[in-house]
Amino acid sequence: MNFLWDIALRAKEQGFKEEELFFKQAEEYSPYFEQSFSCVNETKVTSPVIESNLLYRFADIFQDILMQEDSGLTKEEQSQFGAYLIDAALHVILYADLRHGLTRREIYIREIEKELLKGIFFSGLSKDFSRIEREKRNRLASLALAQMEMGSSPFLFRRALLVLYPNALLYQIKKEEKTLLLYIEKKENETEKGKLRFVKEMFLPVGYDLRVFWRYHFGIIGVEGAMQMDEIALY
Repeated sequence: MNFLWDIALRAKEQGFKEEELFFKQAEEYSPYFEQSFSCVNETKVTSPVIESNLLYRFADIFQDILMQEDSGLTKEEQSQFGAYLIDAALHVILYADLRHGLTRREIYIREIEKELLKGIFFSGLSKDFSRIEREKRNRLASLALAQMEMGSSPFLFRRALLVLYPNALLYQIKKEEKTLLLYIEKKENETEKGKLRFVKEMFLPVGYDLRVFWRYHFGIIGVEGAMQMDEIALY
């Protein structure tokens, strides 16, 4: 990670909130990088204090502040004022950086994700949605927007399932087209049940019936992998 926006996104992944981050000019830095980590290939943010080379992209904005020209303040006051001014300015720049090039659709997706977490959109499922890993929530919010545009369908339901469980197997009964059988290789627990409940309530079309098999697949005569002793679920 090199640029300010990349560092902020990695910090978020490490559990830091944007308002907790404090940006400052690094004392030691390379003129060829914006980041000033001790390791050029650093992939983690371990402190809320982020040092960077402000002259890499923002020389026109910060060079006068960094020069600490005479402003009537003492050297200590000037240093403190400059530090907080730089931090405030970089938070504004970060806001623009993170949204640079965003499409209208991506903005909609992010708003849907926020509303799902707060329980504003589809109230009652916010707790289940929050159980889902951060990187998967955005993909599910994108599918929620697609559903709003095109309507619900088994296809969207299947795509949402595969976001959570890439190895899941979904079957449709030929004689009962609205009856679906789902096999998930994971062990059943409250967290996984909550994740699946969100996808089912959000994406499963009205009138469809879903039966879930956790960990053990139901037996299929003639399919060796589904006929293992002590590993067969009854259907």
